[in-house]
Amino acid sequence: MSPAPKEKLWTGRFITGTLANFTVLVNHYMLMVVMTGYALVKFAAPEPVAAFCASIFVVGALFSRIWSGMSMEKIGRKRLLVIGAVGEIVFSALYFLCDLLPEMMVLRFLHGFAFGMCSTALATIVAAIVPAARKGEGIGYFMLSVTLGAAIGPFVGIFLSNNVGYEALFAVAFVAALLTLIGSLAIKIPRATPAAIEAEEQKDLVEEEALAAAVDAPENPLRLEAEAKRGEQERAAAAVAQPAAATAGGVETTAAPKKEPWRSRVFEPSVLPIALVAFITFFTYSSLMTFMTPYSQEIGLSRAASVFFITYAIATFVTRPFTGTAFDRRGPRFVMVPAFFALAAGMALLGSATNDWILLLSSLFLGYGVGTIQSSGLAMAVRRVPDTHLSKANSTFYVFLDAGVGLGPVFLGLLVPVIGYRAMYELMAVVALVGLVVFLVVCRKEKPMVD
Repeated sequence: MSPAPKEKLWTGRFITGTLANFTVLVNHYMLMVVMTGYALVKFAAPEPVAAFCASIFVVGALFSRIWSGMSMEKIGRKRLLVIGAVGEIVFSALYFLCDLLPEMMVLRFLHGFAFGMCSTALATIVAAIVPAARKGEGIGYFMLSVTLGAAIGPFVGIFLSNNVGYEALFAVAFVAALLTLIGSLAIKIPRATPAAIEAEEQKDLVEEEALAAAVDAPENPLRLEAEAKRGEQERAAAAVAQPAAATAGGVETTAAPKKEPWRSRVFEPSVLPIALVAFITFFTYSSLMTFMTPYSQEIGLSRAASVFFITYAIATFVTRPFTGTAFDRRGPRFVMVPAFFALAAGMALLGSATNDWILLLSSLFLGYGVGTIQSSGLAMAVRRVPDTHLSKANSTFYVFLDAGVGLGPVFLGLLVPVIGYRAMYELMAVVALVGLVVFLVVCRKEKPMVD
C-alpha cells in the first residue's frame, strides 16, 4: 500500500501570513537598533533614558501579548490582526511628528503594543494553517521570516540612519507597516472556534441518528453508536455546565461557578515548561542584540560585526529546512540538543574572538542554535494544545521569549562593568547548557509527529 500523500504546506494563506510577519518584524527591528542613537541626537537624552526609549517597546509588546492571548478568541484572530496592523501604520507615521521625549516614550510603548497584537495573531493563524504532521517543518519555514526580519531590519535601519537620515528611515518603516496591513487583510484564516466545533459535532450526530433511524432494526449498530455518542456529549455538557441547580431543604439554589485560576486565564499551562526554555535561550540572545556593537569596538572587530547578523541569518536559513523536517520525523530532542550545544559553542567562540573569522564563525553557530531552538520550541508549544487554545499558547511562548530579551540587558548591563564583555559571553555559554538541561527535563515525553 502506498503511503498517504503529504498534506499541502505552501498554501496562499501560509505564504501571506509568513510575508506579513516578515514586514512587521522589519519595521520593528529597523527602528529598535537606531532608537537609542536617535533619542541621544534628537532629544539630547541621557544614555540610560535613551536606551529605555528603545526598550519600552518591548514592555508594550509584553502587555499586548498577555492581553491578546486572553482576548483573541473573543475578538477574532483576523480582527485582532487587522487592528494591530492599523496601529502599526498609525504609530509608524507618528514618528515624523514627535518632538518631545515623553511623547516618544508613549509612542514607543503603543507601537510595541500594536506589534504584540500583530505578531501574536500571525503566529496563531499560521500555526492553525500548518498541517499537524508538518508542524516542525511549517513553523520552521514561518520562523525564517523572523530570522530574516531580525537580520534585514537592523541592516536597513543602520544603513539609512547613517547614510540618508532618520526621515528616510521612518518612511521605509511606514511602508513596511503598510505592507503588513495589506497582508493582514488578504490572509484567509481557518475558523475553529468552540461554537464552530460544537456545531460540527452536532451536525455529525444528527446525520448518524438519521441514518440509524432509516434502518428498522432495534439493534442497529449505527443507532447504538449515535446514542452512545449523544450520551457522552450530554454527560460532558453536564460536567461543564456547572453550576447545576441544587435543591436544599426544598429551596432551589444555584452553585457558584468554579473560578479559573488567574494563571490559566493569562497563560496556557501546558506551554509554560517550553516557554521557560525560550526565556533562557533569549536571555542569552539578548547579549548579542545589546552588547555586540560596543564589544566589537573594544576588541577591534567592528568590520566583521557589521555583517554578523547577516551570516547569522544565512546559517538559520540554510539549516531550517532540514531541522524542521527532522523535528517532525525524529522528535524535538534530535534537533534541539545539537542546537543547544551550537548555542553554547557560539557564545564561547564569541567570548574568545581575536579576529574576524572567529567572530563570523561564532555567528554561524549562533544562527543555527538560536534559530532551531526558537522554531522547534514554538512547534512544541502549539502541538500541545487544541486549535481553540492556540492564541493563548502563542502568547505564553512569546511572553517568555520577550521577557528574556527584555530582562537580559538589565541584568547583563549590571554584570558587564564587573566582569567585562568576554567573561559575560563565556558565562552565556554556561547559561546555554543550563537551558539544555531544562529542555531535557521538559521534553522527556515528546515524540515525533510522523512515523
